[in-house]
Amino acid sequence: MKKQAIFLLMLISYPMVAQVTIDQILESGVDDARRFSQDYFAPAGEGVVNAMSNGWYNTATVKELFDFEIGIVGNASFVRDDKKAFFLREDDYDNLVFRDSENGVIQSVATVFGENAEDVVMIVGEGGAGQGEILLPDGLGGTGVNTIPTVFLQASVGLVKGTEIKARFWPKLSGGNTESFLYGVGIQHELTKSIFSWKRSPVSISGILGFSKLRATYDFSEDSTLEGEGQEIEFEGNSWLISGIVSTKFPVFNFYGGFGYYSGETTTDLNGSYEVSGGAVTLEDPVTVDHKESGLKATFGTIVAVSFFKVNLDYTLQNYSTLSMGLHVGF
Repeated sequence: MKKQAIFLLMLISYPMVAQVTIDQILESGVDDARRFSQDYFAPAGEGVVNAMSNGWYNTATVKELFDFEIGIVGNASFVRDDKKAFFLREDDYDNLVFRDSENGVIQSVATVFGENAEDVVMIVGEGGAGQGEILLPDGLGGTGVNTIPTVFLQASVGLVKGTEIKARFWPKLSGGNTESFLYGVGIQHELTKSIFSWKRSPVSISGILGFSKLRATYDFSEDSTLEGEGQEIEFEGNSWLISGIVSTKFPVFNFYGGFGYYSGETTTDLNGSYEVSGGAVTLEDPVTVDHKESGLKATFGTIVAVSFFKVNLDYTLQNYSTLSMGLHVGF
């Protein structure tokens, strides 16, 4: 199968792995395919929501009226070891059993971020659409994943009364059988400009609300192991951030930090028709995987400004801790 990008934001070959996993397990039945996919892709859903909640700010000081800034922000989110595997129980499945019963009816198997130490084979039982064996997949590209890279363009402009509006995007891109698009909007308000007694404070204090959305599709009809039509994976994810921010107000070198709450959800749909059991049964749009994610996060960073150039670097503590860097030009 081709290793083509479907997310600019996250897991470059995530959909490719999804197709391999789901269309084989469809022989065991829709319920089994959905159950496996939910556990297998849960860390990916968490990773998307975490990744899109980062990079919204690099200072608590908002811009003056019509001042603007544009730049590129890159993140590297770190995958914990406990996100690389999950325990698969035979009892949770209708028509699947482990071929190697010596390892028991519960085994640790790879998630989308993991790698199986050895081949894990399951047998499709009599209740499935077809008899046979299924080799459970490793993670992306057949190996474990330690970091999740993300990138986007971001711009901001100052408005009246200590308020700043922000926008982020990655242009709609199509390559091969993939298409992806990202956008987001945010608003930041500085309290130290709104409260007169705080204006001479050595630090700035503000709050921010941000929303990001990602949509991607991957048409794998040419690579599918099952006959059918319109076979594609459609992915949608969104992420919200609300956070307080504090930063110093020196001319060149400054520190900033924030503490807030993020939340979001992702949906992955397996669309199209799939002929199983040798063509005797046709399944339509068989699998949907939903995931919700939320939590607290704390960010600590520094920014250097020379003339109209700015460089910032920060680290965020959250479910998937993230190192972020931004290069900006502002006037």
